[in-house]
Amino acid sequence: MRYVTDTRKRLYALECGKRRTTHPVALKLIAVIAALLIALMMPALARADIILSDLRGRTVTLAKPASRVLVDDGRSILALSFLTDDPVSLIAAWPHDIDRFGRELYAAYRQRFPAIDTLPKSTSSAQDMVAEQVIAAKPDLVVLSLYSHPAEWQLEQLRQVGIPVIFIDFVADPFANSDRSLEVLGKAIGHEAEADRVIAFRKQQKALIAERIAKEDPSERPLVFMETHASTQEACCNSPGTGNVGKFIDFVGARNIGDILAGKPFGQISLEYALASKPDIYIASGGEYMEKRGGLLIGPHYSAEETRDAMARLLARPGFAAIPAVATGAVHGLSQQIFNSPLDVLALELIAKWTQPKLFEDLDVEATRRTLNGFMAVPLTGVYWTD
Repeated sequence: MRYVTDTRKRLYALECGKRRTTHPVALKLIAVIAALLIALMMPALARADIILSDLRGRTVTLAKPASRVLVDDGRSILALSFLTDDPVSLIAAWPHDIDRFGRELYAAYRQRFPAIDTLPKSTSSAQDMVAEQVIAAKPDLVVLSLYSHPAEWQLEQLRQVGIPVIFIDFVADPFANSDRSLEVLGKAIGHEAEADRVIAFRKQQKALIAERIAKEDPSERPLVFMETHASTQEACCNSPGTGNVGKFIDFVGARNIGDILAGKPFGQISLEYALASKPDIYIASGGEYMEKRGGLLIGPHYSAEETRDAMARLLARPGFAAIPAVATGAVHGLSQQIFNSPLDVLALELIAKWTQPKLFEDLDVEATRRTLNGFMAVPLTGVYWTD
């Protein structure tokens, strides 16, 4: 009797097991449904929002990487050239502010990307923004300079029509803000890896300088007279204050006679003050934009002789012969165009070499240029500085 009962139990258990077994066709159906669900979810995952924190501390959200960018400063295109092989293809409109861009640089970009010449024009950061003009360009992102001052109602007007706005800075305080601006731009256009690569190199070069300066006696800092936009036809003397380029001078362990301007990025100092300060090093900045203003002519469109002659005219101004730096020949020139973009690491290294020649004798600025050229859509060629 026990045998019969046990047998019945085993048969019942076997039958129940069969009932619980999923049919192969059902298994295939479940697999197909699961695959379809995953496929439907993938676009949603791919469309994950891009959340940016711009240089004004604003949080801006993009639905996807920007591909039509309106800028209010042509130098933003230089920054974009470090992030993509074709920065011009991303531009919906720009101010055509060629002197800011740099005429020599613009010529190189126009040769490589002819479309830059015919792109729609936007207002520059030096002008009042026209929201209707921005909307007409149909951008999916507006990139404004930190020193731009659009009205809040204009920003709201753009927001209402779905045009996001971010603020960046390569000009007002480049030493503090260039890397962060690159990071924001890279994320905005979906090129974070490229931005990280450039930022890492820039930080490496800065760290090299900082490490050596930290070992020097801070009481023995050379005195620098930097004359920006130096001119024989305009009043002397334009100088950086403690902000902007003044931070470059301070970083390399030198003293800027323009510190008297306090927190101002730039300002005017008198020739009498420059003479009384007795600077050890004189640095002039200029470029093609200074051709009609009696300035330093430097860049790929000028020969070494033309640059030397322009510098000689600047140094021949009344009173300059009495400046110690001029008397000892410690005079240098550089293009204004290597400021205000990621190229400014070149300016930092040059100022380091000129102010601390023994300490940075082995610093190879040309090697830095070659590395930067490897990042850029249009390499920097020609003469942009002179000893």
